[in-house]
Amino acid sequence: MSKILVIEDEALIRESICDVLELNGFETESESDGESGLNSVSTLKPDLILCDINMPKISGLDVLKAIRANDELKHIPFVFLTALSTMGDLRKGMNLGAEDYLTKPYNNKELVEIISKQLKKVEDLKEMEKELSRKHLTKFKDKIKEKSKSFYDSLNRAKTVQNVILPSKQKMDELLPNHFNYFLPKYSISGDFYWAKRFDEGILIAVADCTGHGVPGALISMAGSISLNNAVDQFGLKRPADVLTKANELFLDFMNSNQGNISHDGMDICLCLIESNSNLIRFAGAKRPLYLVTEKNNFNPISGVNNYTAIGLHEMALYEMKGNNSSIGGDDLNFHVEEQVFEYSKGDTIYLSSDGYADQFGGEFDRKFKSKKLKNILLSLQDKSMSKQKEILVREFDNWKGSNEQIDDITIMGIKL
Repeated sequence: MSKILVIEDEALIRESICDVLELNGFETESESDGESGLNSVSTLKPDLILCDINMPKISGLDVLKAIRANDELKHIPFVFLTALSTMGDLRKGMNLGAEDYLTKPYNNKELVEIISKQLKKVEDLKEMEKELSRKHLTKFKDKIKEKSKSFYDSLNRAKTVQNVILPSKQKMDELLPNHFNYFLPKYSISGDFYWAKRFDEGILIAVADCTGHGVPGALISMAGSISLNNAVDQFGLKRPADVLTKANELFLDFMNSNQGNISHDGMDICLCLIESNSNLIRFAGAKRPLYLVTEKNNFNPISGVNNYTAIGLHEMALYEMKGNNSSIGGDDLNFHVEEQVFEYSKGDTIYLSSDGYADQFGGEFDRKFKSKKLKNILLSLQDKSMSKQKEILVREFDNWKGSNEQIDDITIMGIKL
């Protein structure tokens, strides 16, 4: 029901207009002078104003001026009531923006027709604005969709490029017949990467976590992978600590080649050499640990294993060999990693990971998953196949994350020795 505000100083005319409009289905409010009418407009927000020109205190012309100067009210249709003696003032009112006028004495049919006509104009204008808004919105959505498609096409092309640095599934299966690789980028491309090389002495395996994620992280990951390859292929290094030390030099040279734009980006990495002939694992870590799960009391450190912790479950124990507190490409000018060597037995399992899984927020209280919980899960999975272990880790992560956003890239590699 449309609301009409009638501003008229003659009581009989004011009441008669309200009666006619209400009989024709309109809701009415009325005021006897311009000042009261102007005050009522702000609170009532009527759909149309019917206003006399000549009134005490404030004239109809001044009411119209005030309304048209108010951004919240200026859209309200305004119809003048005028006597033949004030037709000159009417022209001023129309110039000020009045939509129509009704001369006194008026007939009821004309009153209703003018009011209905102006309200229909408003409805038509609203529909036009809605249609225009719909068209703009559709056009905007199409633009966003086009840009999104272009963005994701670029990401997919970048993913294809990044996949060049990642060992293929076929190669990983050949190198490590009994393993799983849980690799879940936050976006299509990742700041995490995994890396592998075979030698006569054994297999070098790494999981690295580079600064950032998405496109910036992926670019850093490519620099990190190139540094590892060059340390091994060009300099002939195989021992994990030596490889990481040289990779740090190469990474810094590459990232800081433009001295005016020194980079502080880098990567944390777990690197180990599995020597199957001697049942030894040589490990070096830059801010990333290596987990070993073996039978209790079966852990046999050979050298350099001075900083480790252990948790047990039934007959099994998980040992965490902690990496050094240096990061590849970091701000630490005295980069240093130590080689840690220990024996392994057939059937033992090692795990290499980035920090994305443990850092994920979720659960009942929206907290981090944390490495302690991850280690307990890994320890509990030892009677499961490697594929089943991955399946459980994926399920646990999804249940923990819930509706939260994934905060980082995730990589966990498990290897049954």
